[in-house]
Amino acid sequence: MPIVTLTSDLGVKDYYVAIVKGKILSRVPSAQLVDITHEITPFNIQEAAFVLKNTFPHFPPKSIHMVSVHAETRTDTKVVVLEHDNHLFVGMDNGLFALMIEGAPKQIVSVPVPENLNTSFMAKDVMSGVVADLLEGKPLNAIGGPLNALESKTYLRPPDNAFIMRASIIYIDRFGNLITNVTKSQFEKIRDGRNFVINYKRNEELREISGTYSEVPEGERLCLFNSSGNLEIAINKGNASQLLGLHLDNMIQIEFE
Repeated sequence: MPIVTLTSDLGVKDYYVAIVKGKILSRVPSAQLVDITHEITPFNIQEAAFVLKNTFPHFPPKSIHMVSVHAETRTDTKVVVLEHDNHLFVGMDNGLFALMIEGAPKQIVSVPVPENLNTSFMAKDVMSGVVADLLEGKPLNAIGGPLNALESKTYLRPPDNAFIMRASIIYIDRFGNLITNVTKSQFEKIRDGRNFVINYKRNEELREISGTYSEVPEGERLCLFNSSGNLEIAINKGNASQLLGLHLDNMIQIEFE
């Protein structure tokens, strides 16, 4: 039976995640449920897309990934199921999946929602049932009607030039490491072997890329390309977000000589 992963902005303090799990297990008691995270910043689809993009490839093919982030009920927001890279995804068509997926999914269906359904909890009242349908072997074309394209919501960095790149912080992990939307390939393409300065705060900068956190003394600042290939600013055994006063969506400028 396929594994089901759960990603949400519901948090772990309340009982909401337990309700969703209970709904799925009531239909399919043998379901294997794996929590990716329920601590996505509320409504932050860019953060959720980053987490899911870097997580789902490590699960077995045909896994089902349910995402409940910014899952509000609106007449113009659909519940969708899509097939991508031999995995299935269930969630709201609010731009999250378009941010996560490069290219077009193999298949997308829009799930019909009863007109008289009045709910603020789509994960419980709609998505959990869709997941159960998939676990019971229901094909996508029996779950919903075909959809040609996903809702697009692109978060663009300002245009780069030969001397300047501008990045934003898209994720902060539990250690306070600041992960940006600049990848190693993007950085190296513009750098072209030149020296550089990373300006992350007024009058504060970094001029070297480390390979590991321990390459600098404890408490010292550094930047590196993390395991997902994104440029990250960190403090060895310290919380960079707290100590540097940097947060989600803050801008960072990289200048090349």
